[in-house]
Amino acid sequence: MSEALEWGLIGHRNSGSYPNVGGELARQIAEPGVAQRYGLSPKPLFIVKTSGIYEADGETPSAVSSLTDVNDFPDVTFVALPSTDDGLVAYDNIAHILDRGKRVVTAEKGAIANNFADLEARSENFQRLGITATVGGGTRMIKIAQEYCQVHPDITQIHVTPNGTTTAMLSLIGPQGGAAGVSLGIAADQVVRLGYAEPPGPGSSQTPQEIIKGEAEGDIPKKTAIFFNAVGLGDTVLDWKKLQFELKPEDIVRVIKEATERRFIVSYYSKQFFQEFVSRSDDDTVGGFSVEHDGWQIVGGFQHVGQNPLFGELATLNGPGNGVVFGLGHNERYGHPVLKGSGAGPGPTAYTMLSDYLAMRRDSA
Repeated sequence: MSEALEWGLIGHRNSGSYPNVGGELARQIAEPGVAQRYGLSPKPLFIVKTSGIYEADGETPSAVSSLTDVNDFPDVTFVALPSTDDGLVAYDNIAHILDRGKRVVTAEKGAIANNFADLEARSENFQRLGITATVGGGTRMIKIAQEYCQVHPDITQIHVTPNGTTTAMLSLIGPQGGAAGVSLGIAADQVVRLGYAEPPGPGSSQTPQEIIKGEAEGDIPKKTAIFFNAVGLGDTVLDWKKLQFELKPEDIVRVIKEATERRFIVSYYSKQFFQEFVSRSDDDTVGGFSVEHDGWQIVGGFQHVGQNPLFGELATLNGPGNGVVFGLGHNERYGHPVLKGSGAGPGPTAYTMLSDYLAMRRDSA
């Protein structure tokens, strides 16, 4: 990859108290030798912030005031906007760039969850749109799951911890092995400081309970649907809105009290396996959803780690850990492969976005 190609960045903050995926991505590319390894120029062609469009230094206003005025987009644009429920701003940017024949890599979940089929078609089945970082951040679990899920009848169950923020908070409050935990407030401060959760907007605040509620109700249903759709488990697209639920105050109190033995786990059961082997009488889930779609029963919530033998693989996750375990064949006779790693955080997420771009470029060579 000797040719250095231009790139753009939408969503950027490289200073202040809180890290940002866009700022971290620009920092990684600017490190000695990194741009050359990825075949990219060391600096972006443009940087888009909430205050406008800027040159590569992020300070000099660009000659164009809107992306619609850009005549020739670079080879790839990284969209690192904070995720929102509708993802409309990210979607408009992604669609606009794809329609001009260029490539996009994003970690923004709202745009993908709300417009999966549309963006799949615009990007020629994601050949020009990288979405690996939307679920599992640095673990790249979508890529791994696509390999294991090629033959659906062989899959009995898949269990995913898709949210590093809740994992980090629960593992800080109730660490494994009997170690002393921290208070809910300290756990919340740490996940915001380390970039696992978005900081409150200017002049506003958020309670620790609101962080847990926001991640559980807003982030996880989107990731659950994106994972299902990207891995290709069903014949039709799963709408994340079917997974919406309300986490009640008393649910949060119970989850915090039982932090050592709970993780937010999303389980994808084949319908036959669920009907024959999953006992609803043993269910011990706080909050969440249970939805049937295209032959799968999708169950999510703060599940007790002792509820399913395969949950043990996810019980020891700490920090911003994400994980996935696959049950392959009756009684897992084909195995139960496990992937675990650091999911949330600007560093792993930005690195996965770069990996997505590299894979797209190699596939098109």
